[in-house]
Parts: sequence; structure tokens; C-alpha cells
Amino acid sequence: MAPRRPAPARPDPPGLPVGDPRARVHVAAVGFEVERVVEPILAERADRAYLLTRDGGDLARPFVDEVRRRLAEGDARLEVRVAATPIWDVFGALSQLRRIFEAEQRTERRAGGVVPIRVNVSTGTKITAIAGTLACMLWRGEPYYVQVTESWYSRRTPTVRAVNDVVARVDPVGIYELRAPSRELVEVLEALARRGGSLRKRELIRELGLDGARGGSARGPTAQAQHSRLRSRLAPLEGKWGFVAADPGGRGRVRLTEQGRLALALFGRSDPPAPGPGPERVHRVNSING
Repeated sequence: MAPRRPAPARPDPPGLPVGDPRARVHVAAVGFEVERVVEPILAERADRAYLLTRDGGDLARPFVDEVRRRLAEGDARLEVRVAATPIWDVFGALSQLRRIFEAEQRTERRAGGVVPIRVNVSTGTKITAIAGTLACMLWRGEPYYVQVTESWYSRRTPTVRAVNDVVARVDPVGIYELRAPSRELVEVLEALARRGGSLRKRELIRELGLDGARGGSARGPTAQAQHSRLRSRLAPLEGKWGFVAADPGGRGRVRLTEQGRLALALFGRSDPPAPGPGPERVHRVNSING
């Protein structure tokens, strides 16, 4: 009788798809680190990992390639996606993170039965660390910090080594929940952003539709009533939040402040205007050398 051939090994089942509330998802910006990125992802058997990398020329590209190689070697079922991100621009970094949280359906901070996205805030730039922490304060995320006992990183010659960092432990980062302004206040910020960041009050009233009739009335509100409606929205935006600056008087202009632009990155429905190039589309990495 001919000897039996061994049955071929069954491949590991694929991870859970994008948007599945049970999926274990990690996000990590990749600078000149390897173990700090790889070890928590593999230890927690993530279904998917998003690697944030610099959009454009990136001196850390060899480290990104090494992280991808080790992740593929450590867990064949793990899906890795690379997201080109403006790592020195907090607006762009937040926009990229928001797209990830939206794709994974993790934008409801208090949603039950949903595994939070785990965000590594110990890697990448300080900007990506701040953006990652803010994202977790706003949406369904948990930031963590990877402590190391030794590191061989050199700013002069950043080269990939067999051992780049000795990981000691992974610590959770305590956060509190950020409360968003009401939707009607955010609409004021969005209206200003659509029109270049500055509008006369009369123009803003029309942009927001505050000049229309309410409650089935055939007649629209008086000019005084329209400005009263606008003031009720501008008062908290300027006095409490500092998101707009309004000139005194009925004919003055309303301007979006830098704090207001940041608020749009956090709370707005569409990507806010931001300095510098926008983040590239998140794409899936199908091969280590691709």
C-alpha cells in the first residue's frame, strides 16, 4: 500500500471584514520604529492594522517595509492597510483617522457591543500622537503607549536593525470624553468653511437658511428676527468655544478661527480646509514588496 500523503495545512481563516463590530483593529503611525509597532498588533491578534506613513518622500520607508514584512510573517491572516498621511499636520492626520473610524463604524463613542479601535500613540510624530489621542476621545477608540527599555534609533543614520527597540510593556492611556457642540453650531462652521472661512452676517444668514419661514407661516421672519437667530448661534461659538470671531453690528463679518478649523476636523461632516497637501486614499497592501 502506498504511503499516505500528509494532508495540506489549512490556511488560517481570514480576519473579520471592515466595519464588523467584533474586528480587532489597530492603528499605528510608523516612524523609525519596528518592534513598538509590530509587537502589540501581533500580541493582540488583530484582524486589521492601519499603518500611517508620511505622504511624499519618507525617510522611514525601510522601517515601514520591515514592519509589513514582520506582520506578514507573524500572522498570515492579518490584513495590513497603509494610509499616506500628513504626519506634520494635525488637521490632515485627524481627517485620515476619521476616515478609518468611519470605515470601521467606530464613530459612536458609547456604542455597545463594539470592540474599540486600538491606537498606538507611542510611534510616529507628536502630531500623530496628539491626533490619535483626540480621535479616541471623540470616537470608539483606546490609545496605548508602548514602553521600551532600550532603543538604537539614531537621527543621523536611521537604519533597520535585527532589534530596534526592546519592548517592556504596553500601557493604556487614560482619556476623557470630548463633548461636541450641537449640530446647528457645527453647521455654522461648515457654512463658513464652504465660503472660504469668512462671510458677512447677511450672507451667513442666507447660507444657513435662517431667512426662511418657520412653523407653516407664509411670511418670512423680519430682518431683526433673522439676526436674532444668527446671534443665538454665534454667541456660544464665539464666547464659549472660540470657534468664530464676529465683528460688531449687523453688517459685520464672521470669521472662522484656527480653533474653529480644528473643531471642523473633529466634528464636521466633511473634510475641513487645511494647509498642506491632503491625505492620500487608504489602500490595502496585497504583498510585502508591492
